[in-house]
Amino acid sequence: MKRMTLCFIAVLALSLTVIGNITVQAQETMVLGKLNFVNLKEGEKPIMESLTVAGNRCVSEAFNAKPYATEGIRSIFELDEWVEFYPNTHAETGIKVMVFQHKNDQGFYLKNALNDETDGYCQTCELNKDPDAEEPCSWGSFYLHPEEWNPGYYDFVFLYKNKVFATMLTKFYKPDELLNKSDAELEKLMKK
Repeated sequence: MKRMTLCFIAVLALSLTVIGNITVQAQETMVLGKLNFVNLKEGEKPIMESLTVAGNRCVSEAFNAKPYATEGIRSIFELDEWVEFYPNTHAETGIKVMVFQHKNDQGFYLKNALNDETDGYCQTCELNKDPDAEEPCSWGSFYLHPEEWNPGYYDFVFLYKNKVFATMLTKFYKPDELLNKSDAELEKLMKK
């Protein structure tokens, strides 16, 4: 019985990283396009309940205009593609997205002060609601330039008043690499 308990604990340790009372999914369980909420107390709602992310290149309107969600959010883009955020939140300011090269240890974002000198930092996108814009409206956008960044996995780290509240795994491809893909092919890539 003791050996089985130790095996269970070892498997659990591989699946989750626990920091105090905060649980962050490890790379083995990270899913493209899923908001991984952190720092939530039991029963507490996150500052951003759901999200839509869109881009300006290479996909159909149906693929690009996914409904607000916490999973299955558009998470594949091309380098040099403008990425736009449409959060479902009651906050009108104070939310930002920091983009980092993917880290296996998602707890890194909770243990370290995040700024433009943090290891793997790429971009920051301030999300602010335009009170004069018709809904739905983009709250902010950014792009990763292909001369500065490589194709691969990136983390979107969401902060409210400089406190991390969620992360989301994304993947960026070379310019024009997704251009002729069908919606079904793009959906399949989001599951890898």
